[in-house]
Amino acid sequence: MSRECEICGKTKMNGMKIRRDSQGILGHNPHTRQPNLQTVTVTEENGRTCRKTVCTKCLKKMKSA
Repeated sequence: MSRECEICGKTKMNGMKIRRDSQGILGHNPHTRQPNLQTVTVTEENGRTCRKTVCTKCLKKMKSA
């Protein structure tokens, strides 16, 4: 299973965790954030159902529409 939203294409984000002290910055550590993906069953226009991996932001948009 790929860690990517099938609707918007959201994937992991890379960044740095910064260790701080009262005297300043002590160091940097690489850090990745994974998107909150859910597997849902979606009914398409032609009546077929299929399973998709969707982020929660897109899932919220689909429920309100």
